[in-house]
Amino acid sequence: MATKYVYFFGGGKADGKAEMKNLLGGKGANLAEMAGHKDLRLPVPPGFTITTEVCTHYYENKRKYPAGLKEQVNAAMKKVEQIMGKKFGDPKDPLLVSIRSGARRSMPGMMETVLNIGLNEKTLPGLAKKFGSERFAYDAYRRLITMYADVVMEKSAGIEPAEGKGIRVQLDHILHHLKKEKGVQSDSDLGVADLKKLCATYKETIKKVLGKEFPEDPDEQLWGGITAVFASWNGKRAVSYRKIEGIPHEWGTAVNVQ
Repeated sequence: MATKYVYFFGGGKADGKAEMKNLLGGKGANLAEMAGHKDLRLPVPPGFTITTEVCTHYYENKRKYPAGLKEQVNAAMKKVEQIMGKKFGDPKDPLLVSIRSGARRSMPGMMETVLNIGLNEKTLPGLAKKFGSERFAYDAYRRLITMYADVVMEKSAGIEPAEGKGIRVQLDHILHHLKKEKGVQSDSDLGVADLKKLCATYKETIKKVLGKEFPEDPDEQLWGGITAVFASWNGKRAVSYRKIEGIPHEWGTAVNVQ
């Protein structure tokens, strides 16, 4: 029988439970409990947890995933789509997901998160129409571009830029310059045209600095985010934190897609 690597939660059901912290991490185990416990069944947005065993396998096998993981992730994503009544990558009514870490013991702020996964040039109009705000959609998009470039394309890729030269710093500098040019103080004072210009400039800068295009393909974004969270388990901050707190390095983290 194939090893189960992906545990679904949502719609009043869950594959896991609170006692499974070693396998699902603290966050995944608690999400499963809230979603599936017969006395609770809270309206937790559906999602799935990729187990800590995958993290261990990833590091023991030259950063490769176990066979069958992709199929299990695809099956779990289909369940999320059914409950939400949306499709991942659908131009008209896109499903967006967050990707978060979840070790068996809390390590606040030590590992990575990526939000708004599934947003791209094709799904932007659908999101804008759904919420009746083009500005909202482009603001969400520029946040994804910033976070993805920083977490996935730079940190997860093992790129260590010189002090003050990181991609996030450079993108924040572009944002600051645009606000100064427009004579505004807050991000929220920027209009749709400003945000469109910002997204385009961000993507040009990413290509120039990191030598790669920001990915528009939702599946590429999804797996880039999953890999970045597993990679952040061995990031400098996380390793230092575990040494201080006495958390074993071999535990690994789970990944929650929701």
